[in-house]
Amino acid sequence: MPMLDIIQSMENSNNNLIFQEYLVIFFDLLGQRESLRKITSIPGSEPEKAEFLELVKKSVGRVLLLRHAFKSYFDSATEYVPNTAIVAPEYRQEFVESQKVNFHHYGLSDAIVIAVPLMNENENCTPINGVFSALTATCAIALIALSIKIPARAGIDVGVGVQIDDREVYGPALERAVRIEGQLAEYPRLVVGRELLAYLNWVENQKYQTRLGEIAANMAKLCRKLMVQDTDGQIILDYLGKNINEVFENNIEKEIVLNAWDYVKDQHIKNVEQNNERLASRYFRMSRYFKSRLHLWGIE
Repeated sequence: MPMLDIIQSMENSNNNLIFQEYLVIFFDLLGQRESLRKITSIPGSEPEKAEFLELVKKSVGRVLLLRHAFKSYFDSATEYVPNTAIVAPEYRQEFVESQKVNFHHYGLSDAIVIAVPLMNENENCTPINGVFSALTATCAIALIALSIKIPARAGIDVGVGVQIDDREVYGPALERAVRIEGQLAEYPRLVVGRELLAYLNWVENQKYQTRLGEIAANMAKLCRKLMVQDTDGQIILDYLGKNINEVFENNIEKEIVLNAWDYVKDQHIKNVEQNNERLASRYFRMSRYFKSRLHLWGIE
């Protein structure tokens, strides 16, 4: 196809693009680049194959594992069928509407992107349900990842975006989330941007006219309860807080928290011994966060 025809085709397709606000979470697995640098060629000998497979497990295997974890979580959310028998017949359709969610997620190298469209629907009920699902998934999977020695951090914010593929979202919303992850998160934590806080405040204080709007306002409050201010002033998802445990009805096993805590302690000691002041400082701050939350999980 001639180049001019390709450009014309692209211009015509752009007429169907819908720009709107999105919540975007950029969830980045740390340490993968170091493993990838060690893969320099396709192995020839058996010893080389064994080393190659070990490196693949530490990089590609981890990426696929966490992608699958997010997929499983969101598949469960979208396939959930509300039990309408618990409400009167005249309210059943409204009850089903109150449970709707909408989101996209996809892999991007060693990162995972979650995007929730925020176009107003049902007085923001469907969008805020998606936001809540995205935030709780990020909390749970970040904690589980730490428990199996996979540190991850995330940038989370709201901004303008456009869906340019079946799932992929492009625009300032993604740029904000990437910038927060790369410049503000610093160590394995989940940092929230100011625009998300503004969005939650707007939904919480909207002058709703329906029960769906009231549900949306309450969901926005629940989203804010998943957050806490860190010692440097950044707002982060409080994945060890009591509210996230309550969301999962106390089904997050204590062993997961203990394994994550052991990993954080080990990383702090390791980096102190290696005189890596930057990482030692970061894991010290992380250990301080854990110490402030362990009692909530019955850990002394």
